[in-house]
Amino acid sequence: MSSDRIPFAFDARYRVAARPFGVTPRSAYVELDDDRFSARFGPWVVDTPRSNLRSAGVTGPYGLLRTIGPAHLSAADRGLTFATNGRAGVCLQFHEPVAGIDPVGLIRHPGLTVTVEDPEALAAELTTGEPVLRTDIDRQEAEQAAVDDLHTMTASELRALADELGIEHTSSMRKPHLIALVESKVGDRLVDVVPDA
Repeated sequence: MSSDRIPFAFDARYRVAARPFGVTPRSAYVELDDDRFSARFGPWVVDTPRSNLRSAGVTGPYGLLRTIGPAHLSAADRGLTFATNGRAGVCLQFHEPVAGIDPVGLIRHPGLTVTVEDPEALAAELTTGEPVLRTDIDRQEAEQAAVDDLHTMTASELRALADELGIEHTSSMRKPHLIALVESKVGDRLVDVVPDA
């Protein structure tokens, strides 16, 4: 049974920060065969049957401090990240959580992100017959649509939205000021707040 080895895509800053942790281009890769998925990131390894893979999608970009250096554990959901760049990677979800961050497997991870050289190809390989999810592009498009929708709202619609968000004293405000207030109030939640135009 043959296996494919897929290298990680290293950016210069990530390469320098990862080296003290034993993460180099020779020790960071994904291996696939007909039955198993394995990802090595220096001393960290995730190994699981391919049948345990629930989904795979291309994600990114990623924040530098949350990804650079060693393997990163998400405090929110215990997801694990093996990152060598901040541009894009593949986010994998598992049916059964897997070991990876600690050598004895006390912490189990429901998901893993790997920044391989060709994220689209890996996601396509792992989602045979299904479309490759591009959550990074989908989110960017949704965010731009929300901004466009916000700017096409009337002043009275903006005031109503501001009221829903708990922004007070908007009755005499002009449209540009209302837009700025809504954007500053919701930040990156704009997609969830602005109704479809």
